[in-house]
Amino acid sequence: MRPFAFIVVLLPLLAPSAQAQTLRDAVDAAWARQPAAQALTARQDEFAARRDAADSLLSGAPAATLANRNDRLQRHTGQSEWEAGIALPLWLPGYQARTLALIERERESFAALVEEARWRLAGEVRESWWQTRLAANERELAARRADAALQLVADVDRRVRAGDLPRIDLNQARAAEAAADAALAEADARAHRAARAFLALTGHPELPSPAGMEETRREADPGAAHPRLAPLERAIAAARARLQVASRNVRDLPELAFGLRRERALDGAAWENSTSVEIRIPLATDARNRPRIAAANAELIEAEAQLPYEQARIEAERDAAGHELARAAEAAGRAETRRALAAETQREYARAFALGNIDLPQRLRIEADSFDAELAAARARIEAARAVSRYHQAIGVLP
Repeated sequence: MRPFAFIVVLLPLLAPSAQAQTLRDAVDAAWARQPAAQALTARQDEFAARRDAADSLLSGAPAATLANRNDRLQRHTGQSEWEAGIALPLWLPGYQARTLALIERERESFAALVEEARWRLAGEVRESWWQTRLAANERELAARRADAALQLVADVDRRVRAGDLPRIDLNQARAAEAAADAALAEADARAHRAARAFLALTGHPELPSPAGMEETRREADPGAAHPRLAPLERAIAAARARLQVASRNVRDLPELAFGLRRERALDGAAWENSTSVEIRIPLATDARNRPRIAAANAELIEAEAQLPYEQARIEAERDAAGHELARAAEAAGRAETRRALAAETQREYARAFALGNIDLPQRLRIEADSFDAELAAARARIEAARAVSRYHQAIGVLP
């Protein structure tokens, strides 16, 4: 067994899964491991609780009061007074509707942030997968190159023993074999690292089938906002709703209180009962309202200024990804032409070396050129497929 042949045997994690896994499956698995996804239900419950509270008849929780007043520390004549009551916080006209609208805008803003996080994670999964494919491809070709170098050593050794080649050629062949084995070890380490990174991201015990991970080119839905722009648009809507609340809900909410009083003037006197109705209406002041309005207005200005900046960045990324996609396809075609020519040349030189028409250095140079061309062609094919993924990521298309 040639050196490092055991490496391929000991890396079952690098083998495709028996059950085909798609890119969407990988993104779903990676998303399920994210803290934001695990807390999503709790955050949704929070918005539902806030909406239910704002949709109730009262603007807050009722408050009960109980008080006693007497003269025990002064004259101690038996004067006593008990008072019990309940205060009900009320809504002012329009306050409840604006509060509900703000909660809904904040819920939509949060949902857009969740979708953006998922979109960014999809980009990480895509890049990690294609990096894994590139590294695995390099490891596969490095293994084939090491096998070819081993076979060449056996061929040269046989011919040296037969007296057809000088002993120095065997040294050169063995040096080429050692270099190929060293390259295989390095490629194997890179492939293992890339595979572990992908598996740690998605949590799957095995790598998926390459066929399930490749994407067919699609275009974005014209009516859907880009995942990076949707949170900004929702943030603008939430900031406007917050400004509405700050500028129109200008006072704290009133309270309606009902009370029952029971009192006596002197010890031994009859108790007298009375009831009370009280309404408490806070006044609007600049000290309360101006900071809230200024903060809401600043938030709105910032969100509106951020939107065109992100639109320009997304347009630039979309243009760059489209150009990269076209050039990658062209590069893959040219690399395939080079591979075919190099393979034909390699076969002719191998035949010539077997007949003794060329020396070993020429054979080694042609072999190296052939493997380099094959590696470049395979890498170009993978890069062309990755360009599709990057284009989808740039235009905001999720798997």
